[in-house]
Amino acid sequence: MATPENRHEPGYLTVRRVTPETGVTFRTFYGERNFPAWPALGSLIGWGATPIGYDLMWRVSSDDPDDWPVVFAGYRDGAAYEFPYGMAEFLVRMLGDPVDRPTELPGVLGHPHSRFLSVPEERMFRAAGQDPWEYVDEFMEERERERMERSPVTWIPGPGRPTYDLPPLPRMTLQGFGVDDNALRITATLDVELGEPVRARVSIESPDGALLDRAEVVAAVERLNGLLVLDIRLPEDANASGMTWRETVNAMNREEDWTLDVWVQDPAIGEARARHGIVVGHNMQESAVDIAMAMWP
Repeated sequence: MATPENRHEPGYLTVRRVTPETGVTFRTFYGERNFPAWPALGSLIGWGATPIGYDLMWRVSSDDPDDWPVVFAGYRDGAAYEFPYGMAEFLVRMLGDPVDRPTELPGVLGHPHSRFLSVPEERMFRAAGQDPWEYVDEFMEERERERMERSPVTWIPGPGRPTYDLPPLPRMTLQGFGVDDNALRITATLDVELGEPVRARVSIESPDGALLDRAEVVAAVERLNGLLVLDIRLPEDANASGMTWRETVNAMNREEDWTLDVWVQDPAIGEARARHGIVVGHNMQESAVDIAMAMWP
């Protein structure tokens, strides 16, 4: 997490330059939303950033800072998430058990590979000649070495990217996919109870176009810590590309522009959203309110 220190005036604390100086528009699950320039009501104040350029902010929603929700925004993709709680709860959730995290954010590694340091604590490390964030580089390098050593690749871990165009509640998360006994196996979790059988649909896009379009399969279901764990398996004959699933997974690991989408449709999903006041989201028709989706990468 970035510290709120002005790098042009060391030792002087500020809200940093991530605070928009003019109005800014982000795409959210409920449509495009304009945030005015600070200090207007509804504006954004930056308090942190991820290593790859996503900003963590407060939205000035009232005169009481304790009420300000957290907004996670990416300027490159023009999308934003808003969470109905402040910075302290956000950090506790992100640095705690993965099941309790509000979302999988790019550049936020999570427990046990993330931590939060106050400005005085960070200064103490640096004064002693220590880089408090060096371990992150070492961890990422080790993870990359492990990835390179896995040849051929048989499993690609999730969680993929958030589905900005669908409401974040209930949340479906892609845990990973790979090859298991010549079948393509996909594991995903969903934080709402569904009726059985659970029918999942899978879509895979290669750089050359659709490889697998909405193949439907009944998922095996387990329950773990309040989550529905979906085990989705597609046999070899479901792959009409001329490649084996093993070749496909290796290509997805090496090459860019591959995508994998998994979604389920059930009235329980729409009912869960209705309990949070969500009836229709951005670019959603009434029929899509019952759909939850997970995406990779």
